[in-house]
Amino acid sequence: MSQSDDLLTIMQLITQADQLAGQKDAAGYVALFAEDGAIEGTQGTATGHEALKQMVQDVWQKEGQTLHLTNSVLVQNLTATTATATSVLLIIDRDSLQTMSVAKITHTLALIDGHWLFTKRSIA
Repeated sequence: MSQSDDLLTIMQLITQADQLAGQKDAAGYVALFAEDGAIEGTQGTATGHEALKQMVQDVWQKEGQTLHLTNSVLVQNLTATTATATSVLLIIDRDSLQTMSVAKITHTLALIDGHWLFTKRSIA
């Protein structure tokens, strides 16, 4: 894969994660993480697929029906097997279309078995 292909794949992965969060698809969301992948941030910390799945289900249940909109993706420090990126996430209430939350996310990624996966998402 070329560097431009990797950049596009990483940007799509970040957008896909936020779309799956808006759809409340915990299994699909967690599949985008390495086996020992982690989330840390304002809603807590979890590591590993089972803990991640439980955490996001708990957070999303409190959230209600929302849209998760990905903005301002910037991929940095891209190597052949690792990358970091930042993005801004807007969480919008589906009914009122009011902004519920704005977060800056730092993504740490690795190329594992030919697939880019999150090793950590830090949400601030």
